[in-house]
Amino acid sequence: MRMGTAGAPLIALCLAATTPARAEELPTRFEAAVRAAVGFPIGNATGETTRAPSGTSLSDLVSWTVPLELELGARIGPAFVGGYVSYAFGKAGSALEGGTSRSANNVRFGFEVLWHLGPDRPVDPWVGLGVGYEWLNLSIGTPSGALTGTARGFEWVNLQLGIDFLLGRSFRLGPFVAAFIASLLI
Repeated sequence: MRMGTAGAPLIALCLAATTPARAEELPTRFEAAVRAAVGFPIGNATGETTRAPSGTSLSDLVSWTVPLELELGARIGPAFVGGYVSYAFGKAGSALEGGTSRSANNVRFGFEVLWHLGPDRPVDPWVGLGVGYEWLNLSIGTPSGALTGTARGFEWVNLQLGIDFLLGRSFRLGPFVAAFIASLLI
């Protein structure tokens, strides 16, 4: 497995976390988190076609996104169990060039479980697993109007790694990295 250097500090903090308190010492309580990230698409948007024998790359449709995510749920010992909703604005990719304007946005929601490695610490690294649903909206402006397209489908697996910074008893803020395995239908 190849790892970029950008994720190394995040992994180092996770490994350096001291042993968390036992689950029975941590109360069950409501918790909310806000997360922000930068997203870069990987993989194919479509399979083989006559115009694109090797498929259409997702990065040809969406260059980048900036997802903002809200999580609400319960902290049960070192585990967070709850739901998430995410909105990402972004830039449409090179396959959509030629219009007077172009845009992309992505909406996701679902269920997740996050395992916190330092649940009683002000800096708390975590790993997570989730499932959900998402839809991708693309728009191209033309002199005669806008052309829009939507792809939607299930997010079968959502793997996450992040760090929370405690901002009060029940609110956390922090960066994360995530990888999704999804199938979207146009």
